[in-house]
Amino acid sequence: MSAMKPNTVIGRIPANEKPGANGRHRQAGAADKNSSWKLQSAELPASKMPAWGWKQPHNLRGPLRATPPAHRCSSKVLGGAYPFLAETGDILTGAYIGENLLSRAPFCFDPWDAYSAEAVRSHSVAILGVKGTGKSMLAKSWSSRLARLGRKVAVPHDPNGEWVRVAAYVGGTSISVGPGKAARINLLDEGPRDLSFSDEDWNQNVLQYRRATVKTIIRRLREGGNLEPVEHTALDVALDALRGQSTVTITHVYSRLVDPDEALPVEVADAGHRLAHSLRRMVSGDLTGFFDGPSTVRFDADAPMMVVDTSALKGASPEAQALARLATANWIRRSSLGANRQARVIIHEEAAVELLNDVSGGDGLADRVEDEKVARHLGTSNWYLLHRVADLDALGDRNSALHSRALGLLADCETRISYAQHSGEIARSREILGWNDTQADLVRKLHKGEGLWQIGQDRVAKVRNICTDYELGIFRTDAMGGERA
Repeated sequence: MSAMKPNTVIGRIPANEKPGANGRHRQAGAADKNSSWKLQSAELPASKMPAWGWKQPHNLRGPLRATPPAHRCSSKVLGGAYPFLAETGDILTGAYIGENLLSRAPFCFDPWDAYSAEAVRSHSVAILGVKGTGKSMLAKSWSSRLARLGRKVAVPHDPNGEWVRVAAYVGGTSISVGPGKAARINLLDEGPRDLSFSDEDWNQNVLQYRRATVKTIIRRLREGGNLEPVEHTALDVALDALRGQSTVTITHVYSRLVDPDEALPVEVADAGHRLAHSLRRMVSGDLTGFFDGPSTVRFDADAPMMVVDTSALKGASPEAQALARLATANWIRRSSLGANRQARVIIHEEAAVELLNDVSGGDGLADRVEDEKVARHLGTSNWYLLHRVADLDALGDRNSALHSRALGLLADCETRISYAQHSGEIARSREILGWNDTQADLVRKLHKGEGLWQIGQDRVAKVRNICTDYELGIFRTDAMGGERA
């Protein structure tokens, strides 16, 4: 900035100056052209402030005298000058979520866009928050807006039936399973054919899928007990005998185990009988009628959102609920392969319950970890809704293999969104999520609907989720105990 003339004093009007238009002051004479302290009219528009300032209490009103020169600089310089007000300029694109309260800028996010921009290294998202903080509201508003932008969404397990209205809102579909419901999902459906496989390779792929599914069912019904080597043989023989059928169900497998080929060795036949006793509950016991027959519904891969309503299973046994989670998750995963493969959000409501799965011996967690390994290849973004980090501690003793696997699954989520936590949970969350003092203090003071976003290694945002009144009517769920977010 050029030096001021010696006779110029800020706060005084030089003797040769007289007021001009718009409250500005103009010098009389040729010296007006060379004035260095006066703001030129071409640089900035005229101020709308009255000459004596705004009439507000305690405003110290007085005539406007100083007119500093305009200053231009890059957004990088502004970001350094105002680190808490200006962002880097590298804006992430995607569905609008709300306002970044750290920069007062609109906040948008899309897992695939963020991955393409190298802001994150995975598509998966962890959303943590106690009830009533806005965690579910974020998942519903964000996913529905992504669906409007062309992304596909699936909710394999809706325990409270609250996603049905969301699916209808975006033009999606929903099905309901459980006691008294007509819909049936076959646990052993082969899914859409992947044209990249030859006939032999595809048959082998289906056989492996059915073998793994039946083993998981048996372990869950045995409360975590593993199969003996001879039982593996008996199961392989039964499934191999069914390879020629177009539709294979648990009932078919049970029948083959009960009535094996007479040429089988006695020990293999006896092992098949033991497996049949474990599966009997599926075909003629307390779990019959849910997943023992052919599928009566079809997965609509082109629907913006597909929801499986499992609220009818609320009063069912833990085994039935665990098998329902297995059936619906496998059905959607299998139906999303082959020609149906595309970018898809998979929302895991009550994720801690699914991962804990106290009748499975950790199989639910193993399935999720295995799924995360191929999620990027399949274009899947898994969203895990958790109440608190401490829920993962229930999966096993600290430093145990099961507990380490659970924390590893959380670490694979490069986008972590933390809503308000109980004060007693802050220390544990800070330890696992890597918060510094400032971030921990932010979470401690979050209001309803506000979340701390950790995006990749070095991005942080405090975002207030903004919804219209109409959206609130769709996304909010009212229960007997009051409003639930």
